[in-house]
Amino acid sequence: MASTDYRVLTPERVSLQYDIAGIGSRGAAAAIDTLVQTVLLLVCAAVAFGGGVVMAAFGYRSQTLGWIMLALFALCLFVVTIGYCMLFEILWSGQTPGKRLVGLRVLRENGYPIRPVEAVIRNLVRIVDGLPIFYAIGVITMLLNSRAKRLGDFAAGTIVVREGSRATFAIPDQVLANNPLRGPSLRAEDATLVRDFLLRRHAMNPQARTALAARLAEALSIRYGLPPEGDAETFLERLAG
Repeated sequence: MASTDYRVLTPERVSLQYDIAGIGSRGAAAAIDTLVQTVLLLVCAAVAFGGGVVMAAFGYRSQTLGWIMLALFALCLFVVTIGYCMLFEILWSGQTPGKRLVGLRVLRENGYPIRPVEAVIRNLVRIVDGLPIFYAIGVITMLLNSRAKRLGDFAAGTIVVREGSRATFAIPDQVLANNPLRGPSLRAEDATLVRDFLLRRHAMNPQARTALAARLAEALSIRYGLPPEGDAETFLERLAG
């Protein structure tokens, strides 16, 4: 079974901790995405059928029309089933509509955001994970490793983590107006990490300071589901407030 904790040690010797997404939450996200994909396929089928009717009206032979319709269906099937997740994970930094609703995100194993190449690899291998039916290979693989990784995750070097609940860590406008630096409740280890950085930053090399602040802000914004408003250090100050 999957462990709920996943720790990453950055090149700056900073330890970051994530909650691994299990089969249940990933299954819920997949169900939402499947529903969206089904609707898209129905739309594609309706468009293809309408196109076939128009082509038949212009005198295309039935055999030629059949091959064209088959090719269009195969293309739509690939784009919707594989390209859907691939495109959204690239544009939404590791999230699909289903993952966003459930509160999950794909990251690289080093804790950094997913890149287009990882999104392409993990979703191409999804074809194998889906065999023979109902993602049997993918589910079995997830059950047999501590990080709930399917074959696509192993191939791409990715993990799926839980984000902090947006509702739990949302800050009311009235509170922000009275205290603009007040941030959400952080885990003890995250609060210590932020405070240590803010205390030691003035003694750091400027380039290292900027790079570390950016990485911390990015990791914490993903974990707690908060938009990284302003520059990285201002964001960290708000979290520590």
